[in-house]
Amino acid sequence: DTLARLGGDEFAILAGNLTSDGDAVHLAERLLAALRDPLRLGGLEIAASASIGITFSSLGYSRPEDMLRDADIAMYRAKVDGKARYALFDAQLHTEVARRVRLEADLRVALAEQTLTVAYQPLYHLGSGQLKGFEALVRWQHADLGLISPATFIPIAEESGLICQLTSFVAETACRQLAD
Repeated sequence: DTLARLGGDEFAILAGNLTSDGDAVHLAERLLAALRDPLRLGGLEIAASASIGITFSSLGYSRPEDMLRDADIAMYRAKVDGKARYALFDAQLHTEVARRVRLEADLRVALAEQTLTVAYQPLYHLGSGQLKGFEALVRWQHADLGLISPATFIPIAEESGLICQLTSFVAETACRQLAD
């Protein structure tokens, strides 16, 4: 087997001579179990964990970077599912990632063309029932996919670094509409 540090805190294991896909899962389970025990360094206990993404050569990769990409996608899924676990790359995960990549690209266009909208939620003082203000909420009516839930596109904006641009759009739109 080959162990390599990819950068930062990311490592890859190229496991050879596995007799079945279950052997890779067993290896991941053994690694996670080994990491559960804290390390003792200079009188300190250091806890570590890992999120592991697994893909298989049986999927027919022709380029090593494609295999690494898919293992990385599976690792990201493991992190989303709660960290300190493993996830397997499969066709469903590929479809999910392709959809996310499309939504990120479409969100960039929507921000550039300012096709997002802002809706307002009134805020009331509970004691008096008096209107105190409004909360500005971003909405996205996608041309092909219809209304996209903020629960779907806000995490994409956060993960892709678009959240500041999205926040600025909402703040500027709300201020402009308030001034009007």
